[in-house]
Amino acid sequence: MSSNGTPSVSQVEEQRAVLRTVLASATFTRNPRLAVLLEYLCVRCFQGEASSIKEYSIATDVFRRPTDFDQSTDAIVRVEMHRLRKKLKEYYAGEGARHTVEIVIQSGQYQPHFVNRPKAEEPRVEATSGVPEFTPAGMREPAGLPPKRRLLGSHSVLAFLIAAAGFLLVLGLAGLALFGVRRAARTPGAATFRSAPLVPAVLPAGSGIRLLCGSSGAGGRDREGNAWSPDAYFSGGVAGEAPSQLLYRTRDPFLFRSMRSGEFSYKIPLHPGVYELRLYFADTSYSPGPAMDGGENVRMFDVLLNGATLLREFDVIADAGPNTADVRVFKDIRPSGDGYLHLAFKKGTDTPFLSAIEIVPGIPHQMHPIRIVTQDAMVTDRSGKTWWPDNYFQGGRGLARQGIVEGPLDPQIYARERYGNFTYAIPVADGRYTLNLYFAESYWGPAGQGGGGVGSRLFDVYCNGTALLRNFDMYKEAGLHRQIVKTFPELAPNGQGKLLLSFVPLKNYANISAIEVLPEDR
Repeated sequence: MSSNGTPSVSQVEEQRAVLRTVLASATFTRNPRLAVLLEYLCVRCFQGEASSIKEYSIATDVFRRPTDFDQSTDAIVRVEMHRLRKKLKEYYAGEGARHTVEIVIQSGQYQPHFVNRPKAEEPRVEATSGVPEFTPAGMREPAGLPPKRRLLGSHSVLAFLIAAAGFLLVLGLAGLALFGVRRAARTPGAATFRSAPLVPAVLPAGSGIRLLCGSSGAGGRDREGNAWSPDAYFSGGVAGEAPSQLLYRTRDPFLFRSMRSGEFSYKIPLHPGVYELRLYFADTSYSPGPAMDGGENVRMFDVLLNGATLLREFDVIADAGPNTADVRVFKDIRPSGDGYLHLAFKKGTDTPFLSAIEIVPGIPHQMHPIRIVTQDAMVTDRSGKTWWPDNYFQGGRGLARQGIVEGPLDPQIYARERYGNFTYAIPVADGRYTLNLYFAESYWGPAGQGGGGVGSRLFDVYCNGTALLRNFDMYKEAGLHRQIVKTFPELAPNGQGKLLLSFVPLKNYANISAIEVLPEDR
């Protein structure tokens, strides 16, 4: 430790290793919001900025609160810090019980401390228990031998020799097996499947396998706090990088910066069960020429799952457009009988490619619900539901809402809005869905910043080309700063596996605060 209290370089490296272990645990992979908060606090300390960690900086940096954040009316930091301290205690009482260093954040403070813990006591072994005594029925030990000398009796020696011989036999068989495995690995023509230590073959509850295809780097963490690992479990194809350019409809462009292309396959180990699969694509190879062609029919390929066709003659540009993130979602996914999920990418008119793979524990016959707030960070509402940061949109602008929106729902999901002329392309699996749209008028009205009132703002909302709302007037519906929820059941995805929501201004701008997509029982 330096004279000013800053950890030394070696201490920082040790503490980083401790942090990585905690973040990779099942406790924190199930709580990505808290993982992001813990990582932020630790990294600030590693950088010697512990004294500058304040409630305001956490609110604006981690939870993306606006610059006019008021801690007297918004307790987000205090609530999440309380949850983090509680989760750390749970972790060190369970998964991390044998760790020698503990991360501690004292109540009322934000600086994490790395505290040495006493080593767990090993079971005490008595001197006479080194080799169990062995006395066959009907045999009597010689009288008068002290306890320690009894270990050297003829029957105990025989038991010891038998145990030693068994150990040597097992050791020899293990050596032969290892030699055989190494020879098999060198057999010419044998298919090789690369594995990565960051990717578990067993999925703890709430966790998942997330691979950056074609990447050999350190992975990354998305805005929901999910950790993504380098490429693994593949055979064939080549790794490549996409051009560094703007991608539409994603706030996590690093998911699309690498790719695996060619004819290739994945063999991913999974326990029996139901999973949800997401495949990530973005075609950045096409730029319109003088003819202003769209790029369709240039690259098509097939995707197979466990030998059956999942996507036939798949055209990413026709699915989403050029330079646009495209996510395809599939429910009720199960590993094959051999315990692996097999994905194969077969050439059609041009070379297949894939940017990322995500596999998470699924819900039988349903996709996981999708909840999106028009904010830059996740929100956990008062009922415990997690809302994702804004994503899948194109067009419009984000804006911090002025004033508190009143109503029965948690007001923090109304903290910001997206306004303008914009669309959302929300990827969903086959099925039927209920769509909830969350609105609030915060600008127009006699008491509002814009003045006016009824008729000052009018817009339409469409889903896959069908009108959901026509001439929608939020002020007429509820007045100023009042929550509005519009519900639309029985919606199905379009041919591209999306709920394509269009917000079309008629007078002044369209507006939305949050979007919820709930699968319907079938």
